[in-house]
Amino acid sequence: MLLFIIGGTVFFVLSFVFGIYRKKLREEHIKTWNKALKYMRYTSLALIIAGLLYVPEVQILKFGGWLFIFSLILYSSSLYLIFIKNRE
Repeated sequence: MLLFIIGGTVFFVLSFVFGIYRKKLREEHIKTWNKALKYMRYTSLALIIAGLLYVPEVQILKFGGWLFIFSLILYSSSLYLIFIKNRE
């Protein structure tokens, strides 16, 4: 499914773009920030793989792809927003 491939690629690139903000965080927040970045990268790769393996007969890949997208938005984005709001 092309949407999963494009979405996964966009999220993967964004994980590196968000890595730039690491310099603006307090020392105690960097470990959690790195965890969010790592989660975003791995989940983005899984989303790309789900898109490459997708065939219409296998609905579980479509369902899994949507779960990857929602988890990226909810988990990683919430951490990024918390840290950006509380930066020094």
